[in-house]
Amino acid sequence: MFTAAKERATELLVSRGYLPVQPADCFLSQYIPLHLAGLRGDYEMLCVKLRMAYGAVSVPYVESFCRFEICQFRSLLTMSPGNVFLRCEVWVGSPNSSIHCYEVLPSEIREVAAYA
Repeated sequence: MFTAAKERATELLVSRGYLPVQPADCFLSQYIPLHLAGLRGDYEMLCVKLRMAYGAVSVPYVESFCRFEICQFRSLLTMSPGNVFLRCEVWVGSPNSSIHCYEVLPSEIREVAAYA
């Protein structure tokens, strides 16, 4: 189930205009193990952690269910990535096979997209 969700998430990454890169090759992998990473242009990078939910997906659910990933990303956002604009998102696969994308910001998370 996770492998299928990861393949689908990679397709979503491409549809959002990012070129997938191997997370292991990404300089950020030394800080946080990523499931997906994508580049747009020369200066924008999207870092993604993928989780599979067991209930209805909402902001409060994701804040609780993905607490560890959110903390990891917030610590990463405080570092200086050099000349790269860094975006961090937690993507949550729901029981009905939808993928909900939540951007992690320094003080909140917000849903940026949902794909059925």
